[in-house]
Amino acid sequence: MLPAVKLYWIKQGDAKANGPFTFSQIQNMWRAATLKVIDKIRSACKSEWHSVNEVRRDLERGGGQLTVGKIVLAIVIAFLILGFLWWCSAIVLR
Repeated sequence: MLPAVKLYWIKQGDAKANGPFTFSQIQNMWRAATLKVIDKIRSACKSEWHSVNEVRRDLERGGGQLTVGKIVLAIVIAFLILGFLWWCSAIVLR
């Protein structure tokens, strides 16, 4: 079975959203300078828009997909783990 292709929508300025586009199409737009850091992008399966600046590193290095939101998730998980460890140490030290 072939892996699912992730699709993305682009919003440039006040224009309506265009798409869906594949990662490689968006990367080509970035390389051709038709996509700017102030433009907005979102995954086709999500409603939250992000600035292209947030995914700029993915566009410049490749990788096959955008990692919007994964950093936030990692930070939340790290805080949950630290909170759990703090809670466990508080119980042990009583």
